[in-house]
Amino acid sequence: MYSMTCPKAVVKLKAPSIRSISYDLRTLLNDRFWVAKSRYIAVPNCGYASSNKKDNSNKQTTTDSAKDVETKPKPTKPRWKPTIVDKNAKHTKNTQITVVRAMNDYLLTLEDLKDLKQITIRSAYASEFSSEFIYWKSDVEKRAIAKWGSLENLDKELRKVKDKLDDEERGRRGLSALMGHLKKQVKDQQKLNVDHKLFGSQEERMSHVRGSAKLVMYAIMSNISVMCFKLIAYIWTGSASMLSEGIHSLADVANQCLLLYGIFYSLRQPSPDHPYGFSRARYVYALISGVGIFCVGAGVNIYHGISLLMHPHQLESLSVAYSILAGSLLVEGATLKAAITQVRKNAAEASLTFKEYVLKGRDPNVVAVLLEDGIAVAGVSLAGICLALASLTGNPLYDAAGSIAIGGMLGVMALFLIQRNGDALVGRSIPYNRLRQIVELMENDVMIRSIHDVKATELGADSVRFKAEINFDGREVTRSYANNLDLEDVLIRIKEIKTIEELNEFILHHGERIIDVLGVEVDRIEKNIKKSSPEVRHVDLEIL
Repeated sequence: MYSMTCPKAVVKLKAPSIRSISYDLRTLLNDRFWVAKSRYIAVPNCGYASSNKKDNSNKQTTTDSAKDVETKPKPTKPRWKPTIVDKNAKHTKNTQITVVRAMNDYLLTLEDLKDLKQITIRSAYASEFSSEFIYWKSDVEKRAIAKWGSLENLDKELRKVKDKLDDEERGRRGLSALMGHLKKQVKDQQKLNVDHKLFGSQEERMSHVRGSAKLVMYAIMSNISVMCFKLIAYIWTGSASMLSEGIHSLADVANQCLLLYGIFYSLRQPSPDHPYGFSRARYVYALISGVGIFCVGAGVNIYHGISLLMHPHQLESLSVAYSILAGSLLVEGATLKAAITQVRKNAAEASLTFKEYVLKGRDPNVVAVLLEDGIAVAGVSLAGICLALASLTGNPLYDAAGSIAIGGMLGVMALFLIQRNGDALVGRSIPYNRLRQIVELMENDVMIRSIHDVKATELGADSVRFKAEINFDGREVTRSYANNLDLEDVLIRIKEIKTIEELNEFILHHGERIIDVLGVEVDRIEKNIKKSSPEVRHVDLEIL
């Protein structure tokens, strides 16, 4: 037994056991007011002395004193807990829709939307930094239910509208195409004015395309005249080489008509079904042209040459053939010169060499005309040489060999055109030096820290699509936003914040405005890219 001794009182306590000590420790940890519930009461200026007696009266006194010490705990303010958002769940309360969508998806009129709450945002359909009004989707749905009775009735009305569009032969595009058409009516004129200011008019952008169209038309006219003369020479002389040249010219006329159709088809304006336009149509028809040259030009010539080898016959009136070949050489040479001039012009505009443009240039039409006329000039020369050999030696096999050789040249050219245009249709990157210029322009921008996953593919002779992932400098974006604020006023508002809820609302308000600034910066960077590289018509920037 132990006792605590002090000048005024002696309190005798029972010696604690191991179990009681463990219990007291648990009590001490679980109760902040442990003094009142402890079996030991600390008395100031007390010491310890030994004793062997029980004192129940003193124990009762200790308990009463402990009860007096007990007080009620002070209430504590609950800590603020952040809102946990399930990003995989469906959220519609914060969804906003445009006027066009409200009118088409919910069949509401401007009068129905008149008294709904409007929100101003930066427009996504204009090249300049303009704004448009949107509505809360929940408000629009409530108004639609009030007008139509229920969402089921609204669906019935939408089906009726769609059936009506089908009756008017517009259902093929569906409701989404109609929405896109309405959006274009609202935004196209403004976008057209900005595009003219930055990149020139449609005529200016298509000038080199129309230049290739003129070249193709000139080649068609010259090949028609040459074809007629060659076929007359074949009928007059019976020369297989002249027939090969006539078939060659006929194939050139047919293929160049395909090229011309592809050029005018590619100039069509983009549509909801083809949002990036029809620029690749030129590659399609150039590919068909290559297949035609291979099958008709090369196949028929080689077949006729082999037939002449098996059944040779003597040639007649070679002087007429020579005269027609000479005239054909002059006409084909003039067309070839025009094609070379156009290719050099296009190569200089694309910062490429002549050879690089022939191999990878964006305009397949001038390249096709260049190769066809080049083979034509070579074929006329070869036909003249074979006719001369056949005339001097009296052996018609030279004429047959010339026909087979011309067919072989056409086949090689056709395979090259098929491979080249097929590669463009799959999706070919722009030349590295042009891509590097765009990347350097972006890397020099103060808002950009780094650029990743850069892709630039050709959509046609005058159209490129550029895509990149951008790591923006958050400090510079925020600084751009802060430069448009009255920071003294912001500081006063910060000092007025008293609760966690007010602080949360303050952060959300400015965070949304910073996102708007980021959108403005993205638009500015896209504008700079298009200005430095007018062929880049579509820019897709993703934020890391």
